[in-house]
Amino acid sequence: MSMHISYSRVASYLSCPYKHYLGYVLRLKQKKPVRPLYFGTDFHKLLELRNNQEELAKARESIKDAFYEMKPSWQSELGENYVEDLFTIFSDYQDVYKDCPQPKVTEKQFIIPVGRAYGQEVVFKGVIDELYKLKHNGEKLIKIGEHKTFSRKPDSMMLVMNTQKCLYAKAAQILYGILPKSVIWDYIYSSPAPEPMWLEKSKRFSNTKSDKLTPYSWLRGCERHGVTDPEVLGQAEQFRGNIPNYFFRCELEFVPGMVDQIYDGFIYMCKEIALRGEKNKTKNLTWNCPKCAYNAICHAELTGGDVQYIIDKDFEYCPQKDESEQEEV
Repeated sequence: MSMHISYSRVASYLSCPYKHYLGYVLRLKQKKPVRPLYFGTDFHKLLELRNNQEELAKARESIKDAFYEMKPSWQSELGENYVEDLFTIFSDYQDVYKDCPQPKVTEKQFIIPVGRAYGQEVVFKGVIDELYKLKHNGEKLIKIGEHKTFSRKPDSMMLVMNTQKCLYAKAAQILYGILPKSVIWDYIYSSPAPEPMWLEKSKRFSNTKSDKLTPYSWLRGCERHGVTDPEVLGQAEQFRGNIPNYFFRCELEFVPGMVDQIYDGFIYMCKEIALRGEKNKTKNLTWNCPKCAYNAICHAELTGGDVQYIIDKDFEYCPQKDESEQEEV
């Protein structure tokens, strides 16, 4: 028996020990799907299978079946066009990066022992989205790639001062004996670009300029309205500069000292969680509380509400919480 501790678990404990207690000790999970996490999981599934057309087709069918078998209220939570949006974004992503190098390894799971507590092994568990194995002047190099969905672009400070990238760099170093040279942040906007506005009366698209259109969404609009005029189709290229509003990458080199400091702090917190995490129920009330999945439980406890009713209605007990779950940035 071992205790699994992930980046997500430590982040949860640091933000609010009671959030950690509900999620990782009681193992409560929301019944209804949450779009950012649900979208991220499905998109990762498609990315992992992108070079295997047969398995990719099966994954598409599985995603569609799972969505249409949901309760109508849960479908509404994700959006009635969820499946179409997901596949559209994935298609655009493939076209944007069709000429870019492919990773050698995807979805690399790791379990790294970090110590013992109360007679059980404590391990660092996670999943590295991508690993690129390269050679430069005869020297072996590796890079890691991380996919993130976004509703607003992260600033440079968020990309540089990032705990997860440092922890995964250290994990790769332990696994392969080489500290990765850099991380490739791969950001995907969680909604597809809109199609151009169609003027039904004049049977043409609006001339209004927009930074929300892309070549792909323009061509989708043309297909939807049966436009085949080469001149109109060619106008798609004027929107190529908008692609970074939906897909962008940036590469940052790792600083060895930074990686080591962040990892040392993580190990300290692993020990803290192993020793005190199951008993620490401190409620850290902050401006982030409304975004927390367990906000209703805390509110009921603090104001005399029916806690068990909320748990029974909105949550379920999971025998094993996924320690390496993806989180929206």
